Amino acid sequence: MDRRKFMLSGALLPLAGAVTPHAASRGIPPASLAPGQETLLAWMKLAGALDDRLVIWWMEGVRYGVVDSFSRTLYGMKIGLFQRYFPQPGGYWKLAMFELTYYTDLTTGRLLERYDNPYTGKTNTVRHVRLGPEIRHQTIDGQLADPDDQAMQEYLHDYSTTLGPAIISGDSLWIPTSVRARIVFPGPKAPEIKISHYTTAMGSLEDARNPELVSAPCSLAFQNVLKWEPWMQMGDHRGHLMSKAAGRKLERIEDMPSDYLEMAYKVHPRLIEDPMATLAGKVAEIRGEDP
Repeated sequence: MDRRKFMLSGALLPLAGAVTPHAASRGIPPASLAPGQETLLAWMKLAGALDDRLVIWWMEGVRYGVVDSFSRTLYGMKIGLFQRYFPQPGGYWKLAMFELTYYTDLTTGRLLERYDNPYTGKTNTVRHVRLGPEIRHQTIDGQLADPDDQAMQEYLHDYSTTLGPAIISGDSLWIPTSVRARIVFPGPKAPEIKISHYTTAMGSLEDARNPELVSAPCSLAFQNVLKWEPWMQMGDHRGHLMSKAAGRKLERIEDMPSDYLEMAYKVHPRLIEDPMATLAGKVAEIRGEDP
């Protein structure tokens, strides 16, 4: 057995052994997942994978402006996160990931390139989201920025993350996670970014406990709260942004909606052409190989 398979088989033991023989014989799942390693393994099966296959989070949603607790629908969102996971000694995973998210017209659903800002009366040039490729750590406490990325660690302030507790009803399983951070880039004119992200993975408890599965079907729900986008040029206008989105886990780029792929090929053709190649440099770094 090679080293990676040995680590993976060891990681599976707590989850595979969590059902008592009596409960398993009656097909009755336990009423809870233990915090820590058991919840992490369930999260990995639902939201990720226990091997290094390509994992895609696809979601669609809406972005709102919030002023004095009153929300206004602004524009749509089409979200794609592309990830590969690698088990590590100590019971956590490293992942190589990148994100491509596109803002859309609420009426037509088309890619938004110019935006008539209802707060300022001005027309803004839209900047879509490209994040990464970068390395993160998926742990029992949540998802961490790469501790070995010194530049990123210098930018991050007030970082906190959570994973769980799991919610179970019958065979339905929900696992929430969150990330909160303040990101300060160098330079006097660089904007300060504040984010609070909340994601819930939803799937089957039976799948999560099945030792034969390394990846299980998963639906996703996402919410976040953040400062005004710099491209909106809001100045000192009071308020903030809020988003909500929903979707599911995929494992092939061919399964992504055609409208998302059309936007990605228009804005980021090199990155979307081959997500595995886009991630290759960070994957090599995780494996300790020359890129």
